[in-house]
Amino acid sequence: MKVTWRGKWREGIIVIEAETLEELDGILHKLFSLRNTKAGINTSDDFPVLPVGLGIADAIRALLQTKWGKLAPRSMAEIAAALEVNEVLFTKGTLSGTLTSMTTQRGELERFKRNGKWVYTINVTSN
Repeated sequence: MKVTWRGKWREGIIVIEAETLEELDGILHKLFSLRNTKAGINTSDDFPVLPVGLGIADAIRALLQTKWGKLAPRSMAEIAAALEVNEVLFTKGTLSGTLTSMTTQRGELERFKRNGKWVYTINVTSN
């Protein structure tokens, strides 16, 4: 039985075929690690898998409530990479605006500077 996966890769679409699900999983793991390493994202932790159909705010909330999100405060670039892996579609402006709204207006997230960049965590006092 052949197993096929089709998804976005850089500026196009990639199709991968494998003989087993395990083989496909291994190929995809290597592929996403390569992509995220090239983008300068720390890939020491696998990105969490999100439920399909989440909007951007729900996806951010879900990401930051996982073990990955609680392990360390996450930068916008790390959040963007995790959302992209989960095929949550967004523009940079939408992501930035959503993070700002969730931080300053709704108080769902906390943010602070780490090495000159904003990083985000779930605001435990708002839950």
